[in-house]
Amino acid sequence: MMGFRNFGRRLRGNRGSTVLELALAIPIVMVLFMGIFEFGRLFYARVTMQHAVAEAARFAVTGGTLDDDLGNPLTRAESIVKVIQRQAVALDIDVDNLVIDPADGGGPSQVVTVSGLFSYDFVTPGIQSVFPSGEYVFTVATSLKNEPFFEN
Repeated sequence: MMGFRNFGRRLRGNRGSTVLELALAIPIVMVLFMGIFEFGRLFYARVTMQHAVAEAARFAVTGGTLDDDLGNPLTRAESIVKVIQRQAVALDIDVDNLVIDPADGGGPSQVVTVSGLFSYDFVTPGIQSVFPSGEYVFTVATSLKNEPFFEN
């Protein structure tokens, strides 16, 4: 008789419901973690690009130039672009989407604006479908007044 009583208790146990709850919860938790990861990457890219453009504008106001890898002097505009590339080395930057206004970096006491149009490609398939063309496009810009530097 004891065996039949235990059998009835086993049928009413909650071991199967725990597995079911886990099976329902895991996809929800995974989607949540993937979303946190993806938007963390997006905000990192945005902050990195804003920092790179701000550093390039700070460099531009000094009127200085850099040298290329062979030691040849670059123009001011090329130097400003190179500063952006150095500051955002972890990101893929399309140089064609960078704008320097005025194009030569401006003269002493002129306002220079450094801006860029950047696109962030999502790697999580579910999030890609939320945005048009599977990417998020944003613009960052900084404007500063040039110092009274001496042009060569």
